[in-house]
Amino acid sequence: MKKIIINITLVFLLIACGRNEISGTLSQVWKVIEQQPDSARVLLAKMDTPSLTEKEQAEYGLLMTMVDIKTRHEQITNDSIISASVRYYDQHGDKWHKAMAYHYRGVVKYALNNVPEAIKDLKRAETLAETLDDELLRNKIYERLAYCNYKNNNFPLVLKYSKKLLDSSKKMNDSIMLARSYTMVASGFANMEEMDSARIYILNSLDWIDAVDSLTQNEILCNVAAMYQETGEVEKAEQYLTDWVLNHANGFGYITLAHIRQKQGKYEEAVTHAKKSLECMDQKNYIHSLELLAELYSQMGDSSLAYAMQRKSKEFADSLASAYKASQMADWQMKFDEQKQEKKFLRQFVKLGGVIVVFILLAIAIIWWNQRRIRHLRTSLDENMKQLTHKRERISVKLLMGAKLFNHIKEQKPLDNASANDLQCLVEYFAQLRPKRWQEWQRQYADLSTAQYVFLILQDDLHYNDETTATILNIKRISVRSMRLRIKRKGKPK
Repeated sequence: MKKIIINITLVFLLIACGRNEISGTLSQVWKVIEQQPDSARVLLAKMDTPSLTEKEQAEYGLLMTMVDIKTRHEQITNDSIISASVRYYDQHGDKWHKAMAYHYRGVVKYALNNVPEAIKDLKRAETLAETLDDELLRNKIYERLAYCNYKNNNFPLVLKYSKKLLDSSKKMNDSIMLARSYTMVASGFANMEEMDSARIYILNSLDWIDAVDSLTQNEILCNVAAMYQETGEVEKAEQYLTDWVLNHANGFGYITLAHIRQKQGKYEEAVTHAKKSLECMDQKNYIHSLELLAELYSQMGDSSLAYAMQRKSKEFADSLASAYKASQMADWQMKFDEQKQEKKFLRQFVKLGGVIVVFILLAIAIIWWNQRRIRHLRTSLDENMKQLTHKRERISVKLLMGAKLFNHIKEQKPLDNASANDLQCLVEYFAQLRPKRWQEWQRQYADLSTAQYVFLILQDDLHYNDETTATILNIKRISVRSMRLRIKRKGKPK
């Protein structure tokens, strides 16, 4: 009997140790998955998957999907693993795991070109993530939603999520994401033909260009070159395209280069660049390239090729229109957001109902206290306004007197009857009139008197000679030299 009990105890100990080992491995994977996805894959490959509990299988599926996306994105063929995780977290998971699962299933569906379903999953993830303290997750969701809507040619929503991505990147202070998000916002404005706003954001992205990879650098350089090409600054455009070519970009920038050669009348070279731009996978720019080729062939007198390019462009645009239902998805997303707001309002209303009795009891006391405070604030405000008005009047009088004396000395009239207060008004007026020169004197000299500042006004600003200065100040010429010497002694050391 004792042997049986001992054996059973050993079995339970082994099971407990196994569970701890699995839990430790999963925790280790979470630590390395963002920076070292290959190491995370090695750790996951060592796990005994048949022995995992349902919860551990859901976490394993989420982590494996993340690793696949980060290491071999092109090899994803289905969403079965992540869908199993979504089903589990829908029933048993917390908000964070549920948001993560929906996000990565959306990424997988996007990779499988199922954009409508990807948007649905990402919108669910967005709803959950906005209630969590995880800025990185929100950042990833906004970026992916911007890509999905761009693929659907839904440019208002591209701009919306690009702006949300930019705000999120600023909160994270992530240099790489700031560069990418500025570029995405610029593209969003450009797609909506708001070119002035697009220029502002693409120029901002240049501040972060050193932090990003060569692909993003090339995208920024191409967009800046396109901006200068559109404004007719060809030399600047070509300079940025030179940097772009040196960085070995894809065909995106050739569109801009083709436009430049077209304006220069180099049609054959422009055709060569426009053909290279067809290698760009961007659908909108593909159509743009075809239209540009049609225009170039027309200018070269080859009407047959021009017609062929126009027909090809139209066929491609028609195929996109039939393939994507952008307006339907936009309506679905708007309804989704409305439903989210309605649910949020309902929850708030239910919470409000729980405290409404207490609110009624406190309402009278709050109103009485508020009215009393308002009366007090009104009294204080009236007093402050009186003081402010008085101060403004005093300042106005001083500035008026200062302006009068300044005009007086500009006419080289003596200051015989000016009091010390009048001279101070003159100095204060000059400080407002010539702020840069006043700041320079403040830096250059220490503890000058009012009379010495008046002397500086006459000598340094109005450039009067010693004789004129002595006449205005009603002093002897030798006193002018003495005053200049005293001022010089008060100069601050450099």
